[in-house]
Amino acid sequence: MAEAGNPTAQMIYHKNTSPLRIIITLAAIATAGLIPLSLAHAAPPTELGIAIGDFALLDQDGRFYRLYQNSDAKSVVLFVHGIGCPIVRNSLATLKNLRTRYAQKGVRFFLINANPQDDRAALKHEAALYDIDFPILKDSSQLVAESLRIKRTAEVIVIDTRDWTIHYRGPIDDRLHYEVQKKAVSRRYLQDALDALLDHRPVANPQVPGVGCLIHTVDTPRQPPSFAREIVPLLREKCIICHRPDGVGPWSMNSYRTVRGWSTMMREVVMNKRMPPWHADPSIGEFSPDLSLSLAEQRALIRWIDAGAPRGTDPDPLSATPVAPAGEWPLGAPDLIIDIPEQHVPAQGVIPYRWLKLPVPLASDKWVRAVHLKPSNRAVLHHGFVLVKYPQHAKNREPRWLEGRNGFFAAYVPGFDALPFPERSGQFLPAGATLLFQLHYVPIGREIADKPRLALYFHATPPSREYRVASAANMAIRIPPHAPDHEESAEATVAEEGLLHAFYPHMHYRGSRFQYQAIYPDGRSEALLSVPNYNFNWQTVYNLKNAKPLPSGTKIIIRAIFDNSARNPANPDPSREVRWGLQSADEMLVGYFMYSTQRKHKRPQPGAKQAGVVQRDPYPH
Repeated sequence: MAEAGNPTAQMIYHKNTSPLRIIITLAAIATAGLIPLSLAHAAPPTELGIAIGDFALLDQDGRFYRLYQNSDAKSVVLFVHGIGCPIVRNSLATLKNLRTRYAQKGVRFFLINANPQDDRAALKHEAALYDIDFPILKDSSQLVAESLRIKRTAEVIVIDTRDWTIHYRGPIDDRLHYEVQKKAVSRRYLQDALDALLDHRPVANPQVPGVGCLIHTVDTPRQPPSFAREIVPLLREKCIICHRPDGVGPWSMNSYRTVRGWSTMMREVVMNKRMPPWHADPSIGEFSPDLSLSLAEQRALIRWIDAGAPRGTDPDPLSATPVAPAGEWPLGAPDLIIDIPEQHVPAQGVIPYRWLKLPVPLASDKWVRAVHLKPSNRAVLHHGFVLVKYPQHAKNREPRWLEGRNGFFAAYVPGFDALPFPERSGQFLPAGATLLFQLHYVPIGREIADKPRLALYFHATPPSREYRVASAANMAIRIPPHAPDHEESAEATVAEEGLLHAFYPHMHYRGSRFQYQAIYPDGRSEALLSVPNYNFNWQTVYNLKNAKPLPSGTKIIIRAIFDNSARNPANPDPSREVRWGLQSADEMLVGYFMYSTQRKHKRPQPGAKQAGVVQRDPYPH
């Protein structure tokens, strides 16, 4: 499994972050929350010469794009799109010609759409109708448009990637006007601006009045959101689960003073979608818990920060009612705790996987309703798997774990919350079984120790359903050198009728995107989960809000995109071909899925093993 290192590392300032905004004269007054938002920091200024803060958006196809990931380009051109705007539609051919001319010179073109009436389905239809092969970045929250002060469609914004400043904004040229199209172009504003930028010359006309359709903006309240009544409930629901005493966050949201001190950083990581750590495409599937911020929550938090993060006149709820530590066992007192021998981790080096065997002290068979594998030191335990080796008399019931590739009994990875199994379901644990622990440690620069523990929670009586972890996996992956979008896939067929509960996608450093799809026996196809911005630092389990029926014979197909290029900042070596391997410098492609079936009193014989799932895997076992 991949080395995530410290899962909270991504919450620290990016070393190359440019200034996001300049503080205006009214900042000190606005901090008190006593003047209207429109008179304070209504939007971070992004006029000519001011650096643009990083942001990330999905396009019409659900692909993830982040502005600062284009640092290898010389310039980024944003063209403001809007469905139905005649000037936009009549500009597309010219924009394509310019892209063809300047692509080889290091210029990248994107469309950005902030119209509240244009959803992604409509954008896909428009792209097909007008042969739009640009990514159309959908700014559903309008926060990017607000930061860039976008008011009309058909405007072009030219960004110099050396310092992320705007060097030109205005129309492409002077050919189009309202209900007018000239036969010939006399002023080529965009072309001239790009030529000047590439030649390191000042732009002759850096700002030209735009011509396009006005964009309807969501209502902006005159007063910033209330810290006590709006911001604190948001933080408690979506952020404090990690930013609390003994949480994985590097700092605790324990007071207004602390939150205000971190507010500028909070703005950056919300805008570029590093936080909250939730990477699923919101248009596919419903999950619970879901840590993502709603559009209203995003707008409230960013506008509060842009207003100077005012406290207002209400008491500070975070100081008045501090959040208690999560406690040793969030699921309550365990029925059985397995203590794992202390593991000593050196200061440096690559540490091979550690395998430990411990007997289970049970006098009778048990059905487990929840498990919690907990390290004593989260900084060094990258991941842990627990597999069960059944006693000889019950071998025919033992799942085919394949060293964890096809499933596991319990796991610890960053982002994997301790949750009970779905209601009325459980995993079988026979008396006389042996637990097999797979522990992967990463050094942190000093010698340190970890003493993991496994908590087990039992059903009082056997449940009606058996909970299973299975997977589609591909051990034959081969990722070419320097490939930015290399696709690999795998599939598994579910042999028994069941209920689908959750997904856990897994790749390593080069993992970029991940998708699950179901092909049902009647031929229907359904997208189950899309992770357009896979992050190896967060091994997230996506639990369906409502279990999905899984007919016998359903195929679960996974498709993954790997980025083995130099544009991937986590890539250990873009020049090598990458294959399957246990270490993080290698790769994996495993799509775990969790489901339950009606419990049988007798397990099928060995010929029907592998937890009711048949994998199609070209790699010989």
